[in-house]
Order: sequence, then C-alpha cells, then structure tokens
Amino acid sequence: MVNLAAKYLCTALMLACAVFLMGPPIGSMSAAAQTAMRAPLNIVPPAMQEAIGQPTGQTGGRNAQSDKLAPRVAARQSKRAVRAVAAAPGSETGIVQVGQLGALQDAPIGLESGYGSNLWRGARLAFIAGQMARLPRELSLAALRDAELTLHRSTTAAPVGTVDGSSWYAARLNRFLALGDTGSVLRLEALTGAVSGDPYAARAVVLANLGRGDGAAACAIAAPKRGTRGYADTLPFFMQLLVYCQLRAGEFEKAGLTLQLNEKSLSADRFYRDLAFLMAAQIQPDFGTPEDVSVAKAEETEPPLVVPSVLTPMQLALLQLAGYGIADLLDQLPPYFMQSLAEDYAQPPATQLGAALAAMRHGSLTAERFSQLSQLTDLTSFQTPAETETEIVASTPPPDAVFLALRLLEVDAQPINAQPTALVGALAQAQARGLWRDMVLLLDDRLRGLKPTSDNAATGLSAAFPPDAPLAPSAPQDDFGQRTGLATGIDIGQAAPPFSNAVRAALLPALQVLRTANKAQAEAQNMADDLSFTPSATALRILQFGAPPQTLGDLIATLTGDEIFDESSEDNAGFAGATFANDERFGDGEENAPTDTRPHPIADWQVFDAQYAAATPALRAYLTRELAIYEGLGFKVPAAYSTTASPSGQNSTLDADAPRIQKLADNKWVGDLLLALVDLYGEENSATLENGELKALLGYLRAAELGDAAADLGEEILLNAAGRLSLIEPSAFIAPPVLTLGDASIPNILAASGALSVQP
Repeated sequence: MVNLAAKYLCTALMLACAVFLMGPPIGSMSAAAQTAMRAPLNIVPPAMQEAIGQPTGQTGGRNAQSDKLAPRVAARQSKRAVRAVAAAPGSETGIVQVGQLGALQDAPIGLESGYGSNLWRGARLAFIAGQMARLPRELSLAALRDAELTLHRSTTAAPVGTVDGSSWYAARLNRFLALGDTGSVLRLEALTGAVSGDPYAARAVVLANLGRGDGAAACAIAAPKRGTRGYADTLPFFMQLLVYCQLRAGEFEKAGLTLQLNEKSLSADRFYRDLAFLMAAQIQPDFGTPEDVSVAKAEETEPPLVVPSVLTPMQLALLQLAGYGIADLLDQLPPYFMQSLAEDYAQPPATQLGAALAAMRHGSLTAERFSQLSQLTDLTSFQTPAETETEIVASTPPPDAVFLALRLLEVDAQPINAQPTALVGALAQAQARGLWRDMVLLLDDRLRGLKPTSDNAATGLSAAFPPDAPLAPSAPQDDFGQRTGLATGIDIGQAAPPFSNAVRAALLPALQVLRTANKAQAEAQNMADDLSFTPSATALRILQFGAPPQTLGDLIATLTGDEIFDESSEDNAGFAGATFANDERFGDGEENAPTDTRPHPIADWQVFDAQYAAATPALRAYLTRELAIYEGLGFKVPAAYSTTASPSGQNSTLDADAPRIQKLADNKWVGDLLLALVDLYGEENSATLENGELKALLGYLRAAELGDAAADLGEEILLNAAGRLSLIEPSAFIAPPVLTLGDASIPNILAASGALSVQP
C-alpha cells in the first residue's frame, strides 16, 4: 500500500509539474498574460546587428540565453531613445535608422528644412538645454527672433550627449513657449504624439493650449502614467490641472474631493490650493494686499487672498477662470499666455491691449485683431480731454498698447482727404515713444489703401516741414543724437497739405516695411512710383535694399562684346570692382580686389562724399548707420567710413566673447552660434545697438553662411533708422530739382537742400 500510494503521489506530482511547465490552457490565458510572457521580437537582421555593433546571438552559450532580454533592459535603463544609425550591408538605399518605434520625438523631426540637418554639429546636449532655459524671452529684433525660431523648427537630430531632467524634445517645446510661439508647439506635437510617453512634453502642450485660451484641449490631455520618466517632477502640475478641469466643467464636488485627497501633493502652492478650495465651495474669493491680511488677523477675521507678484501658469489659468482682472503684472506673465489674455474681456483695458500687443509681436495675434480690440475695448478713462497743453504734458502717459489703440481711433476718425497727414502724424507720435515699427504694422491696411496721384501732389516742402521748425523742449534724444521734436512740436495734420512731398517721404519707409514684412505678398511695383515723387539717392538705396543680387551671367549679359574684352573700359572696370578697389581710402590695393559680384549699393563715392560732408547731424548719423550695415554685409567702404573693429565699443564683456563667437561662426556651428547671439544681443533693439555691434553681428551670421538672416536683420535696422529720419528730416529722401551751372541761385538752393546731389 505504501508503494502504491507513493506511486500515485509521484504520478500526480509529475502531472502537476507538466501542467505548471506547459502553463494554463490557451483558451483561459488572458491577452495581458500572453504579452507579459512574450519576449521582445528582434526584427533586425544579423548582418545589420553586426554593422551597428550589436551581438547577433549566434555564438551560443550564456550570452545567447540572455539575448531576448537585452532590448528590454536597455530600453528601461537608457535616458533617451535607443537609436543606432548605419548603412545596411549591401543596401543601396542609404541610411537606415534602428531604435524604439515609440520615441519619435528624439528623431530628426521638424516643421521645416530650416538650417539643415547638421546645425547641432559640435554641440553638447547638456550645455544647450541649460542655455536655452536661460535665454531672454522678449527679443526686440524681429529678424533675430525669427532666426532662432527657424533654428528650433529645423528638421535635425538632437545634439549629442544626455541631459538630466527634461528631454531634448521638451526643451525645444519650452523654448517655443518662452518666445510665445504656441503654434509651433502644437504643430510639432502633432507630428510626434509624444504626450503619451513624455510628461515634460505633455506639460508643454497643456501650457500651449492654455495660452491660446483653449481650456478644453488642455483638459483632454491625460496625466502621465506612474513610473514614466519625469512622473514625480510633473505630478503636482497635472494634479493642479485636474482640479482646474473639474472646476471648469462645474464639477465642484469632485474638485473638493480631489483637493482633500491630494492635499500633500498640492501643499507646495498654497495660493492655488486656497483659491481652488474657495471656488470648489462656490464662494466668491476676496483678494487684498499684505496690509489687508495684517488688519484681518488683528481683527480675527478671515484674511483675503494675496495674489503673488509672479504667477505660475496654473495660478494664472485659475485666476482667469475666477474672472480676476490682472493689473500691473503684464511684464511678469508668461509670453505664451498673451493670446488668452488678449481675448479675455474680464481683464482691464490696459492688460487686455498690452497682452494683444505682445501677442502681435509674438505672431500669435494679427494686427487686424489688435485694431478690432482697440474698438471693442472701453478706453474712455484714457480719453479725458485736458484743458491746456501743460496738463497734457504733465499727465501720466498711457501704456504703449493703449497709446497705439488711441492713435488708431484718431486716424479712423479723420476724413478721407486728411488720411495721409493723419497717418504721418500717428507715425511721428509713435516714433517719439519708440513704437514706430509697431504703428506701421498696425496701420497696414490703411497705408496700403492710400492711392496718391500726381494731381493732388504738392511740392511745398517748406510749408509742410519748415527747416527751422521749433522743437519741443522735452523732445527725447534718439540713437542718432538729435531731438525728435518734429513728432511732438508740429501738428502735421494741420501743417501739411494732402500728399505733399514731405508726407510722401515720411510714408516711404513705412510702405517699405509692409512690403518686406511679408515677402510672399509683396507688391511688384516700386513704392516710389506709388508715391509719385522723385526719391533721392538715399531713398533709392532703401527701395533697392534686399533686391535679388545680379549673378555673374546677368552682369555679363548686360555688356556688349567689345566691353567684355576691353580691359580699359570704365564700365568693365566697375564690373570687376576696380572702381573702389584701387582707391587708397578702402585700404586695399589691386592685389586684394574683392571678387564679390554684387553691385555695391553706393555707385558713386564722389557724390556720396559730397552728400556726407554737407549733411546735417541727423542725416550724417543715418548715413554712418547705413555704411555699418553695408560693411557688416560684406561690402567694402572707405577706411574713413569704416566702423571700429571692436564689436562692442567700451563693453569689455562682449569683447571677451568675440573670439568664442567668431570661432563658432567660422566652424559653421549654427545652433551654438545663434543661441550665443541671442544671449548677447537678445535684449538689444535697433536704437541701442551700436554700429560696431551691428557690424559684428551681421559678420557672424555671414561667416556661418546665414546670409539671408543677416540681410533680414540689416534691412530691419535700416528701415527703422529710415523711419526716424523720414520724420525728422524728410528732405533727405526727396531729390532736389535738376540744376544748371548757369543758375545764379545754386548756392542758396544747395544750402537749403543739403547738397544731396548736383547735376551739372
């Protein structure tokens, strides 16, 4: 019996072991269990594994038994996507990329071709990610801002190396947010779908939607799963987002329960927690100052909430949901929230219009929309008429955005025949506050709607802009060193008849800005022809700036056969660049003659010398600025006009950085270079940028083969300077009448016209 029992016991144990080894029946096995037990499938051919340096597993032994677990372990332990790039042996299709299929955010994905696939050559990820987080947020130079945006939109691989914390993909999204470009964040995310696996990227996409005022899209993004890299860092944010979404949906009981159950996670932000508790209890929040809190504590009453001086994104979103009007904090708010605040009519007029102006500069709001908001917003508190001019000067000036909105309303209130002078008056007043370019963009449709004809053209230059016009005592100094008194000392709307030459000259740079702001919609006709007046040589250089350069074939095609082979021909010498190469003033001899085939913007240096010698201080400062731009773009100028070699004048910090920046430019390390330029020049504007800095900045861009970016920056600064000059000294843009040597009044006319040009 004992042996029989032992036999049955052994048989039962063997059956149990067999069942255990075979597993449960297939019909009873769940899909999750099958997935958990299945080893990763390796679809990489052995030849490809050898090419990229991975073991093939054909040697057997201990390594072969653990091969099926290697991909899983490597993917879990890596800090970024597992990726290897190589050419498959025997393949003629080029590069093959092997890696995790779910990590597209680290692949070379972008919104445009941009600056090429090698723009991060020589860069280290740990340094670049940290530098991007410290760069200025508000860039006054639009061309420099566009260059950086193109950098981050470019289709390129990530810099080499690893970085702790946020991923490289999220670092790109965060820089877009810092520049106020929420559209690029959402467009890039649409290509990758990284919100499901990258909590840092998911947070950036949520902020982009909140900044655009789309709370529904922000709430549609699910919180990251536990165990995901970055889950602990982003947990408080997504917990606040959950409370916000519940309050937004009117689920006050759920919001209160969420606050109670997650009090520890939400305890770091006391203001958000207290405000959310009041909103969940449907109690109207009471806001006050720190002094009000002290009084309430002394009286043993409930203290009010004190809004922090610097708001976090979720605090700002919750305040908007509560209908709180934000005042005097606009410069402390995130740039990507400007569009949402611009469309929030619960905000004070100054806040709403200030956000609209910032969003327009960021590109997330159109100038037409700002014009509509200026008509919909209540500005009566800023339109109180003063009894005397003294009270106008003594009163507190309105914020920039309110000022622009008021000027738009004034222009629209003028009759049709007074529109030209009203436009120039608005430009002049904006110039006095440093807002000329903003005003030009806001007056876009009004400026394009002008239809000047020769019938209503007036030639009374002195009547519109007298040479000895009185300047306002408090007129500010601009970067040219002269007073902008014309903007505040003369009533242009009453002094100038419609479409006088002076009005046409003042409109010329403004129309050129509109022509170049959107090159895809630029008019083909010449702006000088539109304005029906004869421009001076200075104005012609503005109109021709940025024109497509003539190629060598185009220049040869313009020459006859005799001229091509006649080395003594003056025209041929000019074509070769010898007209200024042999001039001792340029500092170069015949051996160093430039090979640049671009036509020089200044065709006749003798005429320019006469103009410069007889120019007023304002015109001379403008011409010096113009020459600095030409020199930075690679054109030769005489040594007497050359800008100092020091890029920063007396600024030792920029001088110390010059060798490093020049090395980045010479090595064509585009990514590192642009970030360094934004770091150094991002807080500069066209008025504060010195000629030496401008020359160096343009030279760095050209050395890195970013000629288009350099041309755009030079054009922006030149047009801003021309806009100031056109309002201060419009005669600089008007060609004087053709004179003859027999005219006895030539000396007097030359003195009045500034001797811009004389034709014998």
